[in-house]
Amino acid sequence: MLPHIMLRHASSRVVRVGVLAASLTALGAVSGCNNAVVVQLMSGPQTFEVSASSVDIPVELQAGAMIASVPCPTGMCPSTETLPVSCVAGVCDPDPRTVSAPVGDVVDFDVLLRGASEVLRFVDAIEVTRVQYQASPNSLTVDVPDIEIFFGPDTAAGIDAPGVHRLGVIPALPAGTARDGDMQIDADGSAALSDHVLNVSRRVRFFARTQIDLAPGGPVPGGGASITVNLTVRAIGRILE
Repeated sequence: MLPHIMLRHASSRVVRVGVLAASLTALGAVSGCNNAVVVQLMSGPQTFEVSASSVDIPVELQAGAMIASVPCPTGMCPSTETLPVSCVAGVCDPDPRTVSAPVGDVVDFDVLLRGASEVLRFVDAIEVTRVQYQASPNSLTVDVPDIEIFFGPDTAAGIDAPGVHRLGVIPALPAGTARDGDMQIDADGSAALSDHVLNVSRRVRFFARTQIDLAPGGPVPGGGASITVNLTVRAIGRILE
């Protein structure tokens, strides 16, 4: 049996609307005498990988499973094409490596809203109310700082593409530790997502970005983490125009 949205009017009449379980999770809907309707939707799991295995450590800085502390009295340090190494406090210190990845597939809000079309004919606002994340498994050998989550048009190839905005931040992940919780949502990012969905396109794509920071005397980066995010979105609209 399909789940239902519960819609209660000021007259206490209850309307039940079938929802496609594959594309929409309905958490509830309420209506006031001004015909305003609020429906909560979920994007479904969107997954991405953070990998440290691609970080190319210069052989001069490798000491088994650790990054060697190599003095740089002349200020010169070995670097690779993808990993600059700077002389910091008299020791060769690899620069942080920025890594980014697409998050899941394109999310189509027309598909998410399709099951609620009988009670929500006109959408006036979209608000991201919660983003849950789960990092598991996590085999990273190094800590990962905050992970930024971005959204953009479905045609965006990466974070630097036009129309991409930051939506929020997942807290730092300790090495080898599974973790779950709520992402910190940027108010400006949520507002930008609403504007995009209402005025540009109902289709959006998500991206993630973080850094792999390499410390002299610390472990050589390796392993990876699988991270899943799930957006809860409040759609506000009307039955009638």
